[in-house]
Amino acid sequence: MSLKSKLILALLAIVIIAFIVMNVFPTKDDILRYPDIVKSPTMNINLPYGKSLDITFNEEKLKNYDSIVISKDQKFIDKLINKYSLSVNTADYTLGYHKLEVSIYRKGKARTIDLPFIMVSDVMPSELLFTKLKTTTHNAKSYTQGFEIHNNILYESSGQYGASSIRKVNLKTGQLITEKKLDPSFFAEGLTVLNGKVYQLTWKEGQCIIYDETLNELKKIGFRSTNGEGWGICNDGVSLIISDGSNKLSYLHPETFAVEKVIEIYAGNTPVNYLNELEYVNGYIYANIYTTNQIAQIEVKTGKVLGVIELSSLKNENPNGEVLNGIAYQKSSNTFFITGKYWDKTYEISINEKL
Repeated sequence: MSLKSKLILALLAIVIIAFIVMNVFPTKDDILRYPDIVKSPTMNINLPYGKSLDITFNEEKLKNYDSIVISKDQKFIDKLINKYSLSVNTADYTLGYHKLEVSIYRKGKARTIDLPFIMVSDVMPSELLFTKLKTTTHNAKSYTQGFEIHNNILYESSGQYGASSIRKVNLKTGQLITEKKLDPSFFAEGLTVLNGKVYQLTWKEGQCIIYDETLNELKKIGFRSTNGEGWGICNDGVSLIISDGSNKLSYLHPETFAVEKVIEIYAGNTPVNYLNELEYVNGYIYANIYTTNQIAQIEVKTGKVLGVIELSSLKNENPNGEVLNGIAYQKSSNTFFITGKYWDKTYEISINEKL
């Protein structure tokens, strides 16, 4: 091979290597970071419910780029050309974590970053007062996990390994009607009644036990929550709604147990964790907050906590008991039946507001 041919091959090799470097390895523009692209807002900003997300892009860094494309969940929102600000309507966004995808384009190449933010409640909860109407006896050996009234019968789920049970109780007297013990390997949790079936969650076993209204077991079915645990359960007449000790509530199909949606619960800027026993009433979910003697009133449509009921005065009447846990709504009287873990009393109360 002649020297000239060798030089031509060497030059060709240099051109190929340069082409590979330019197209495979990042250039200075390709390694732009979040603040190089987005001037505001900062990452993970708390955005009040319903407020638009106002974005300002870094014009100095992006002026040589062809366009900026904004998407959410891979759905197109807007495309900016020679424009460096945008207001995104969040009216349909639920509370909790969200992110936009921001793609900057130059000569057909794209660089994409996430713009994460958190939708929080735009209201602070008010204090809801209550009136104690009646007191009945409650089994002080019951580690109450689920409480629900159906056809004037009080259904109760009691927890602890080796002591879990499901029972039917006389609503007026608190006397036991019937009880069924669970296998010692199950830790019973929340309970609800829907379409003639009684659903009882288990804590870490990932199983929901389904009974008929006479407490004959029909079957067991696996369920999913956001962390694999089962705490409280209620229903809105269509879906099962379960808590798992986080600030999230999962909606499940009552037959297939497929997850239909998940909502997040906030009081102002604060996620409300330890959501436990649940009761659905007229577009609200009333939730015990574990480790406290409080009940949160949650607006189902948004996930906002609108009110908080403080019931420590009832806990003080049960000095040997643990925390409040048990909410059962009686539609005919528009009242709630309340108890707690190892309490020896159940209380009928009214909440001083129009439901």
